[in-house]
Amino acid sequence: MKRKKTGVVGAGWFGRAHARVYNSISDLQAIVDTNEEQAKAIADTYNINYYLDFTEMLKNEDLDAVSIALPPRMIPLVANDIAKKGIDVLLEKPLGTNIDEIKELLKYSADVRLTCGFIERFNPVVERLARRLPDVGTPIMVSSKRIGRYPKRFWDIGVLLDLGIHEIDIHRHLFGDAINITSKLSFFKKERYEDAAFILLEFSNNVNGLIEVNWLTPTKYRKLMVYGSEGVIEVDYSTQELKYIKSSEEPALYRMEESIQPYAFEEPLLRELKAFLYDKTNPLPLEDGIKSLEIALQCLKQD
Repeated sequence: MKRKKTGVVGAGWFGRAHARVYNSISDLQAIVDTNEEQAKAIADTYNINYYLDFTEMLKNEDLDAVSIALPPRMIPLVANDIAKKGIDVLLEKPLGTNIDEIKELLKYSADVRLTCGFIERFNPVVERLARRLPDVGTPIMVSSKRIGRYPKRFWDIGVLLDLGIHEIDIHRHLFGDAINITSKLSFFKKERYEDAAFILLEFSNNVNGLIEVNWLTPTKYRKLMVYGSEGVIEVDYSTQELKYIKSSEEPALYRMEESIQPYAFEEPLLRELKAFLYDKTNPLPLEDGIKSLEIALQCLKQD
């Protein structure tokens, strides 16, 4: 298979990760960032070119695909200029903050691949969970918690668009589009943006979703549980462990059977970027990601 020629716009934490993975699965050509020191450091590591302006990269490089890992408000504008050059684009989460700007990109979707960087969709444990959903019988509720410390980076968004959108996307992926949405935001540190959020989702199949996210917890926690008539499945996004607890006819024996299935760890970002570059079909089209972002933005407006 011919290796794609790739570039990355953004040399922060996400951009560095994309460059690392692209270097192993493609012909990484260039990195872009207005911070010359950061851009040059990545360029020196992988022996590639660096630019301070993405338009200069477009003029000088012959690229097949580009990842955009920038502050959210900038992503749609940069994606527009790259897509109109006929180059496939991966937009890092949360895709942006202006839904109209993001929807404008759909005019390119017939000609280029526009993929959403919602990394948990590519987490192997989520795929295993989806396959094992029938084991819980009739689904009743899905509950997830994604908490941790304040991020070192700050992108003019709160915890809902930073962490919450991951869980919104996975809930949608498992149970379809939400028909009712309720949210409550907290501003514990009295900053401009929320540092905690609680979201209730109601799905058309009578499943209810509960999401808790915050930047207030000293330890990192990333788990999801699905409750059903026949049992419970718990997944840990970080360790990629899946636990199935089977129900018994007697409530006292609810934890009658447990099974934890060990698998070799697979990096979700590697799977995501491989799928973006080489899958025959778009692994997570922009149209799909927009639906998750719309829910997140609705949650922000409610409070």
